[in-house]
Amino acid sequence: MNRILKWAGYGLAGVAGACVLAVGGAFVVSEAMIRWPAARPQATLVASTDPGAVARGRKVAKLNGCHDCHGQQLEGLLFHDEMPIIRAWGPNLSRILARQSDADFDRAVRHGVAADGRRLWIMPSSAFAHLSDQEMADLMAYLRTYKPTGETQPRFQLGPVGRLGVLLGQFKSEPDAIAANGALKLEDLGPEHAVGRQVARACVECHGQKLEGGGFLKSPNLNIVASYDPADFERLLRTGVAAGDRKLGLMSDVAPARFNALSSQEIAALQAYLKARAQRQFAASERPSTP
Repeated sequence: MNRILKWAGYGLAGVAGACVLAVGGAFVVSEAMIRWPAARPQATLVASTDPGAVARGRKVAKLNGCHDCHGQQLEGLLFHDEMPIIRAWGPNLSRILARQSDADFDRAVRHGVAADGRRLWIMPSSAFAHLSDQEMADLMAYLRTYKPTGETQPRFQLGPVGRLGVLLGQFKSEPDAIAANGALKLEDLGPEHAVGRQVARACVECHGQKLEGGGFLKSPNLNIVASYDPADFERLLRTGVAAGDRKLGLMSDVAPARFNALSSQEIAALQAYLKARAQRQFAASERPSTP
C-alpha cells in the first residue's frame, strides 16, 4: 500500500509540475504578446488654438468618456477591477500630456500606440479612431488646459482568464483591433441623417462597430431605440433612467456622465438615425431571398 501511495504521489507531483510549467509558459507567451512593439504610425496633428477649440474639445471629451477613466482632473484612477480577468487604471494624463507632443498623444488616442512604441490594450482607440482631425485637435486643446497633478498610475494587470483571452486572440491590443475591424463605417442613410450618424459614433465603444451590441458588455442592439418615445429616449440619455423608471446597469452611469453634452436637436437626430437604420434592416430581412 505504501508503495502504491508513493507512486501515486510521484504521479500527482508530475501532474502538478506539468501544470506549473503550463501556467508559466502561458504567462511568458502572453507577456511577450502584450509587450510586442507596434509599428509607429505617422502623426503630425497639433492642438487647435482658435478661441472655440477648448469648448469644442470639452464636448468631445465628455461624449467619449475621457474623464470616466482618467478622472475629473485627469489624475487617473482605477476604473475596472474584475480579477481574475483584469485590473485596469486610467493613466494620469495630466502628467503624460506635460511630457508628450501632440503627435504622440494622437498616436495613442487614434492608433493605440504609446509614445514609447508599446501597444495599448485598454485605451479604446478602436472606438476613437473615427475622430476627425478637427475633433482630435480640439480635444488636445481642451486636455492641455489641465495642470499636472497626482501620482503616476500603475499599468494594467491581467489575471489568468485575461491572459488566456490574449493567447486565444479574444483580447486584442488596440492596433490589432483597429486592423481587424478596419475604419468605422456606420450606415450612411442619406444627408438628412448626417448629424445623427455622426452622434452615433459615440455609441460604438459599448455597442460595437455596427451598433449591434453583444460582446463583453452584453449591450443591446440599438435597433431597440426605434421603440422609444422621443421624450423617454431623451430622458434616458440625460438621466440614465429608461422608460418605466428602469435602471440599465452601465448605461445608467454612462448616459448622464456623457450625453448631457448633446443638445435636444442632436438627441432627436440620433434617434431618427437609429430608427431609420432599424427600419432599413427590418425591410431587408423581410425581402424574399432569390432562389
